Amino acid sequence: MFLNRKSLWPHLLRWEKRAAETDRPFRLRFGTLFIGHAGAAREVLLDSADNYLSQSGFFRIGPTPLSAELRARASRELVMVLSRHARPSAFALDAALQQVGDGRRRLRHQRWGVELIRRYFAPVIADQRHTEINSLVDAYVTASVIGDDIVGHLVRGPHHTVPAVRAGFAEHLGRLPARESSPTDLVDIVLGLEGELSLADRAQLLQRLVLSTVGFTGVALEWVVLLGVQYGYNTPAVRPEDVRSLVREALRLYPTAWRLVRVAAVDHELAGLSVRAGEHVLIGTHAIHRAGPVWDEPLAMRPTRWEETTEGQRQSYLPFGKGEAMCPASGFALKALEHLGYLILRDYQGSVRLRRSAPHARTLLAPPAGWTRLTSHR
Repeated sequence: MFLNRKSLWPHLLRWEKRAAETDRPFRLRFGTLFIGHAGAAREVLLDSADNYLSQSGFFRIGPTPLSAELRARASRELVMVLSRHARPSAFALDAALQQVGDGRRRLRHQRWGVELIRRYFAPVIADQRHTEINSLVDAYVTASVIGDDIVGHLVRGPHHTVPAVRAGFAEHLGRLPARESSPTDLVDIVLGLEGELSLADRAQLLQRLVLSTVGFTGVALEWVVLLGVQYGYNTPAVRPEDVRSLVREALRLYPTAWRLVRVAAVDHELAGLSVRAGEHVLIGTHAIHRAGPVWDEPLAMRPTRWEETTEGQRQSYLPFGKGEAMCPASGFALKALEHLGYLILRDYQGSVRLRRSAPHARTLLAPPAGWTRLTSHR
């Protein structure tokens, strides 16, 4: 189902509506248990996490995560590498916007944010010394992250591209010397992982890190800029704290990671329902983020709500997940969104044109088809 060429947004709306009509999880047509309430989500992710298989969206080979020790070490190194790149003063934003636009300052939705973040994080993905690897990263971002995980109209292409990119990563990783110092980029992180990992394994880990670094953050940036333009935040008078609230509200209404999936490890009960070992549980962050009892006017775009939040709202906010499998770089993703969102909305006038009104949901929840046009305030 998740490889359907069409957007899954209509399904999300149905699940969201059904979650609002019941106080417990329910099974979808294809058997997966759907959770649309924060209490049950917390039980799965935190309180009773031992009932579910250990997993990681970042550090795994196929469905099998690396050991907890390796994941912890890799997460620490990822944070260390990203911390060196926080708010890079050398990033040429205007030139990057021209490169990802169409020559008339139009930024095509479902594409431009990923391409911009690819450039923003270029020094920490594969430093300039990795010329061939950088070319493979670009091919993967274009054909798979954009073509499959976001747009989804070109299903055949990514299925051929991903194996070729992995093979290329493995070949070039094998030519690099062993890491002798602290890591400077994602390539160093995967090269330095201990254990019996083949070059193909390390290539797959690099690919997953590129998806998490570029894909999720890039789509979120598109939402921040689109909503910022629509709601009057693109003005020289905008403040960093205004954009900080805008980022959080954009991730509430349109969480890029619209679902968190867990697999039951043992038979158990969840909110009064029987869950069998091997069964998939889908946590709908979009439904939890729009729950009426928790969020006042849940479908309204109200960034000011983040000036003062309740405990229930804080527990219901899951844009990066919770628990062991939570995104290890969530803090730096927020910093990048706040930094770039602020610079773009402060320095550029904007207008938005949508070809469709509904968001586009596949692996990632992206803005509707269309474009945003930016012109400098200067």
